[in-house]
Amino acid sequence: MTTTTKKSKVYLTFVDQWLDTLPASESEEFKEFAEYTPSIIEIWVYSGILGYPGTFNDLSRWVKMKYKKLNRREILNSEIAALHSDIQELRMAVTSGEIKGDNGAARLAALEKELRSHIEVSERINRSTDKRGLILAGADRVMRELTNIFKDDPQFSEPIDNAMNAVWAKVYSEVSN
Repeated sequence: MTTTTKKSKVYLTFVDQWLDTLPASESEEFKEFAEYTPSIIEIWVYSGILGYPGTFNDLSRWVKMKYKKLNRREILNSEIAALHSDIQELRMAVTSGEIKGDNGAARLAALEKELRSHIEVSERINRSTDKRGLILAGADRVMRELTNIFKDDPQFSEPIDNAMNAVWAKVYSEVSN
């Protein structure tokens, strides 16, 4: 998406255009958060706190374009698949007599222990990521609903914004620990 504003500024993405509407300090904080936070869901929730009106897909594309994210789940799953393959090959080598039984048994035990450890870490990552995502998505929904309810009442907009920022900081710190 390329848009041009009245001031003749060209934006490559809707997110860049939105970031230009924020105060410089908030824009920089958001960019830093997006750079160092591995979860696109957390970035989406934080953008909602700052009033991002765009879609999740636009934000996701912007994050992928601007910041390289390490996919720990994918790496761990490929390591699990490689370990499983190594175990199968080792079993076949022991069975065919290429490797002595006692050496093969020791290697096999070590590989199986490493595989179980990888699987356990993978399950732990999945559980914690799912839990964090659900909590943050729920907080985001509540904050968006509050904003919509009080959007026409200027008397409440600033206190609501301050309260939402405080709640976001508390929920995020609790979920991150």
